[in-house]
Amino acid sequence: MMVRLPVLGTIAGRLAVMLATPLLPSMAAADDVPLSDIRAAEQRRVDVLQTASRSVVCIFADKSRRGGGSGVIIDPAGFGLTNFHVVSEMLETRRGFGGLDDGNLYPLRVLGVDPGGDVAMFKLDGRERFDAAPLADADALVLGQWVAAIGNPFLLAEDYSPTITLGIVSGLHRYQEGENNLLEYADCIQVSTSINPGNSGGPLFDMQGRVVGINGRGSFEERGRVNVGLGYAITINQIRRFIPGLRAGLLVEHGTLGATVRRAGSELIFDAVQQLSPADKAGVELGDLLLAVNDRPMRTANDFNNAIAVLPANWPVRLKVRREQREIEVAARLERLPASLGAPFVPDRSLALAEIRRYMPPCKGFEPNAEIEIEIETANELARSSQTVVLPPPSATQPAALTAESEYLVEWQAVIGPLVRATPLDTAWNLIGADELEGFVVVVIEQTTPSGRAVRWHFEADSGRLRSVTVGGAVIPGERTWSTAHDAPDAAACLPSNWVREGDGSTRSVSIKRIGPRQAASQPAEVDR
Repeated sequence: MMVRLPVLGTIAGRLAVMLATPLLPSMAAADDVPLSDIRAAEQRRVDVLQTASRSVVCIFADKSRRGGGSGVIIDPAGFGLTNFHVVSEMLETRRGFGGLDDGNLYPLRVLGVDPGGDVAMFKLDGRERFDAAPLADADALVLGQWVAAIGNPFLLAEDYSPTITLGIVSGLHRYQEGENNLLEYADCIQVSTSINPGNSGGPLFDMQGRVVGINGRGSFEERGRVNVGLGYAITINQIRRFIPGLRAGLLVEHGTLGATVRRAGSELIFDAVQQLSPADKAGVELGDLLLAVNDRPMRTANDFNNAIAVLPANWPVRLKVRREQREIEVAARLERLPASLGAPFVPDRSLALAEIRRYMPPCKGFEPNAEIEIEIETANELARSSQTVVLPPPSATQPAALTAESEYLVEWQAVIGPLVRATPLDTAWNLIGADELEGFVVVVIEQTTPSGRAVRWHFEADSGRLRSVTVGGAVIPGERTWSTAHDAPDAAACLPSNWVREGDGSTRSVSIKRIGPRQAASQPAEVDR
């Protein structure tokens, strides 16, 4: 829009300035803003959106380019996000094409899908690196904030240069009901930007060029398909919880508490609790007043839907309820909410194995079948000792009889062995998906050892830092947790140096002093009790 200086003092002039300069810190004194500042702010916005446009993908099922939608690259390796309904016709072949604003059409592979939340992940091939957009914190959005929807509405971009529409955040925490547990838009962002057919799956950007959501729904006139000013985007914070499973090529599922609520006057009460559901197991009773979910106040049934529907299956939740004038806090893990696709979705296991190797790269300099010697210092409530532990080759058999003490050392070997060297990834390995740990989204990788021991590593999804390992089964019943001290991995060992083990009523610590090939004269030291 052109800014005409003679009318800057009028209402029309003020509006022109506001539309031209959404990056200015304040519009309270628009009359006093120098023209140079207006032009500089406009140029910054243009630069930001031009850069953002390079990450936007025009998605097609085939080279005929009939139908289609939009997407956005979030990783330079070519990984990107779109709507499930955009790629649903590609599920049989998992193949399609993606056009970028360089004018080229690239091969596209469909990876994991989230039909419940209307999200899918794809990967473009054909280049070593792609322009990728960073992700924002959607919880920081405020009403009235400027945002931009970029995509390919009505398939106008014959040269794959996307369309940009500017608007504001019109509403937050909206709820758009799905059907048969599919395409549910919970806790979504309402925007005034134009979301038209073809925009589906495209990014919603803030004015720093960061993705705050994935556009998916619009409100249309009954007689046409043109947006009337109401668009909806899935928040990127919801999607972050599902990205680990999507990258691994999984069919990810949302969670349910197995309970419903309704308004009773000004209060929200549980009016149904399924037997043996997560709510039932947590101790929720009919008639309990629901006050909060994960510290988020609950006032309406949609508040409850928004809080639960954005979480994956098996996600931890904390509930605050009131019963007989007493406030009670309970914890639960959501059970899966089945989503029927009409046809089986068979995950590509090679994608999961690639993700496991990405989070667990082997240390450099160690032969795959060599014995590795680690000098450690251990401590418990009674004593501290130094000793040498030898990691046997992966093919070595476990001792037939294990004491509790030797089980502790074998357990630690199972925890760190795959972090040190390239362990063969067979059917005993699985990428489970994501979980929440101390406020972080973590990737959960599991191995079932030949002895029946289940070992689960928890890596921060964004940084890749190992936070903890849980071990269950074998000689000692119950589950033990090996936590890292969150220190930087030793450069030579490529694993955390300090560990704390909790479980079976005791606490132990292990500090790595040296790691290297086994020395011929070395012998493992006896454990000092």
